[in-house]
Amino acid sequence: MLSDLIFKKDISIKIETIDRYGRYVANIYFKGKYINAEMVKLGAAWVYRKYVIDKRLYDYENEAKTARIGIWSLPESEQVPPWEWRRRN
Repeated sequence: MLSDLIFKKDISIKIETIDRYGRYVANIYFKGKYINAEMVKLGAAWVYRKYVIDKRLYDYENEAKTARIGIWSLPESEQVPPWEWRRRN
C-alpha cells in the first residue's frame, strides 16, 4: 500500500524522533497529503501508541476497524501488531 502511495515520487519527511534501535520515526508527506494518516485510514498501518503525536490517527484507526478494511478485515486472531510480530519472528 505504501508503495502505491509514494513509490518513485518526491516526498517530504519530517523526522520526529529516533527509536532505541536507531530507526527514524517520521511523518511522510506527498503533495501536502499526510501519508501516515492515509495508511491508517486504508487499514494498512497500525497506530504505534508509543510514538504517536497526531492524536487524529486514533480516530482514523477506529474508523478503519469499524469499516473492517485492510488489516482489520482479517480474523481477529490474525491481527497481530507489527511490534508483536517482530518479537515472535
